[in-house]
Amino acid sequence: MRHELRLFVADSAAAISRALQRAPNRRALPASILGWMAALYLVLHLVALGALPTLPYWRPTDSIGQLHLDGAAAAVLFILMLSAAMVRCVHVLYSRNDLDLLLCSPVPGATLLRARLGGVVLGTLLLVLFLLSPIIHIGLLTGRPQLLALYPALIAMVTITASCGMMLTIQLARFIGPHRTSIAAQVMGTTVILGLYFMSQLLPAIPPGIKTSLRSLLDDGAILGPASPLWLPVHALQGRPVALLVFCLAALVLARFAAVLLQHSFLRALQQGRHLPRRTSGRAFGISLRFGHSIGRLMLYKEWLLILRQPMLLGQFAARSAWLVLPLVAAGTGSLRPLLIAAITVYATGGLAGSLTRLIESGEQAWDLLASSPAAPATISAAKRWAALIPALLLSLPVPLWLGAADPKLGILTVIALAGASASANDLSRTYATSSNKQDRASVPQMLILVWEMLSSGAWLVMLAIAHTVL
Repeated sequence: MRHELRLFVADSAAAISRALQRAPNRRALPASILGWMAALYLVLHLVALGALPTLPYWRPTDSIGQLHLDGAAAAVLFILMLSAAMVRCVHVLYSRNDLDLLLCSPVPGATLLRARLGGVVLGTLLLVLFLLSPIIHIGLLTGRPQLLALYPALIAMVTITASCGMMLTIQLARFIGPHRTSIAAQVMGTTVILGLYFMSQLLPAIPPGIKTSLRSLLDDGAILGPASPLWLPVHALQGRPVALLVFCLAALVLARFAAVLLQHSFLRALQQGRHLPRRTSGRAFGISLRFGHSIGRLMLYKEWLLILRQPMLLGQFAARSAWLVLPLVAAGTGSLRPLLIAAITVYATGGLAGSLTRLIESGEQAWDLLASSPAAPATISAAKRWAALIPALLLSLPVPLWLGAADPKLGILTVIALAGASASANDLSRTYATSSNKQDRASVPQMLILVWEMLSSGAWLVMLAIAHTVL
């Protein structure tokens, strides 16, 4: 377990160093990063102190409505924990590539799995407590000492999600591979976040009959009423002693069951070389290229394949596309002014173009082969540019068309601002990525690139507003 904790610290330090584009630090977290994390933790306390006591549900009652609200919050938290735990399981089981070496040591396989499971629990728990412990501390200051029960309840919940996540990860990895399993976990978490973001628009769209049926199932005395065992985790999070004790015991039993089950399935399959999915016969995706097309079209096709193979594509793409869905929903409901819809679309399109550009540049590992290919440097540069710009512009095109139908002037100005913001974000991301790849200057932190991208999109928004007012 001590070895697993050292690997956890080393992985965290390396991940932060990669995010800041600094030299890898595999021994410990930099002191400056620890300082920033402590400052952010203090800011979370201040935000919770100012916002939480003003919320209407901060002083709960024993009503069924409060139970349903806590149950919805617990369900969202469980799914997000499960997503984070599955991503962590893929890393500790497959990305490290050290289990075959550890299995040669005189350590039982069950001990190795328990240590790996403990590392997953620790990694997920630290993230959860970093975000939720300020709520517990503010609860103590505002007369809610029962929130201290969240500490053992969250530890039990993380243990359950880590156990379920490890079993799901291993089963999914057998069929679709570790890489796609990690992507599926990211999509699950991103879907929940998007659902929360658009909940205010989605709830009115639910038919009244379905709402009535759900209420009848959740009422007191119904199948899914407060007396149902399904509400045991919620009662434990609320601090009820018996429910909390049963919940913690269930977490320990499930962790033990997961370790025993995986010892007899995963480790045996690993020793026999059957822990990864077998390759199916047939034509591989993207292998047979048709050279009857121009070099430019082939380069564009190659860049799009490079984007599709990026592990962080779906998560970043969904997060950026959420800003594009918002103006479409607002356009259909008429809840926002047309100029504000245009501004949101321009900002979202610029961010999406920048994200796709960074995926293309960071995923390119064959710059020497590109330099020796028969394609001109201008062709390669244009292909990389248009591979990021075309998807971003096509996704945002319905909004200016809708705006142009009602106000042609605003539609034309929106198209110009979309093209300018996307091109600016593309140029900024490519400039910093190219300089970093060629190592002709110091690497630029990712946060600085995002700041410049936001400033660029903001400048185009200002020009859009001025042009719409003057013209």
